[in-house]
Amino acid sequence: MEDDVSLIMSKLMEKGYTEAQIKEKIRVKKESSMFNLTTKGILSIIASEEGITLPGKEDLKIESLNEGMKDVNVLGRVTRKYAPKEFTRDDGSQGVVLNIAIADKTGEIAVVFWDENAVKCSETVNKGDVIKVIAGQVKGGMKGPQLYISSKSKVIVNPEGVDQSSLPESSTLKSLKYERAMISDLNPGDKFKEIRGTIAKLYSVFFYEGCPTCFRKMDSGQKGFCKHCKLEVIPTKVAILDLGIDDSTGYIRASFFKDKAEKILGVSADHVHEGIKSYLEKGFNFRNAGESYLSDNHSSLLGKEILITGNVAESEFVGSVFQVHNIFDIDLEEEIEMVIEAIGKEMQ
Repeated sequence: MEDDVSLIMSKLMEKGYTEAQIKEKIRVKKESSMFNLTTKGILSIIASEEGITLPGKEDLKIESLNEGMKDVNVLGRVTRKYAPKEFTRDDGSQGVVLNIAIADKTGEIAVVFWDENAVKCSETVNKGDVIKVIAGQVKGGMKGPQLYISSKSKVIVNPEGVDQSSLPESSTLKSLKYERAMISDLNPGDKFKEIRGTIAKLYSVFFYEGCPTCFRKMDSGQKGFCKHCKLEVIPTKVAILDLGIDDSTGYIRASFFKDKAEKILGVSADHVHEGIKSYLEKGFNFRNAGESYLSDNHSSLLGKEILITGNVAESEFVGSVFQVHNIFDIDLEEEIEMVIEAIGKEMQ
């Protein structure tokens, strides 16, 4: 069977390229590449830009990605980009991890970069960019599948000549998949909902020790080894903040996880942890410490209007819970347009 390199070379020649021209394209591409790629990797990128698809190497839709899949090719638009995070491995060496999210019109997935690739991605990839992942690996994460960039993976930023019809427009990123709903209309199991409401109650904030990559809870017996990522890591403190949201049609408890909790509170997780720790030292239990910390330090949140997106889950203890995916600033012009559009539909 003809290998990928020979197959791509022959298909490029069928398009009219000479061997010398192909070698020059490889040289130029290698010099401008974000990653240190092999000749095979560079040819894979050139093939993608030239519209050449190898058998079994077609781009997959994001909704079809499942944990355990390997060597997948995916095209998506960057919808979110987080700051790179440094961590210390068990052997004392330093590592860097960076998460971005990409989407097509079928769904959204987190993409995880490591070390040198994480640094390069942080410097070159921006929200709204189109990226093509070649030979990615799909692993499980806290919120579902994640696409890992391994040493054999290739990433093309804003590839030329690709069909972007399967991708959301940059202007629609905020509302991607999410449908505005009244709280009174929400039901357990609802997904990709957007609500605008007012913070009406401060419940509590608490922490657990989690993996700095997938953020799943780590048991004390794991001793720094994440069984999900298969890596030695130093656990990080993961915050969960619970607030009550009211939009005049109904009321729901909302749960803010990790960076969303930090964004609402306006301080880092470490800062919050130290604050709660002071209450524990006074004899408060974990629940009351979180409640008292919020009441004493963040009462100004009460009455604040927020726009959040997420899913609705059912808790046997508290009922419906809105699991927050993102927090957005309220754009008044956009809100006015939505009201006018709604009125227009009612008049039709």
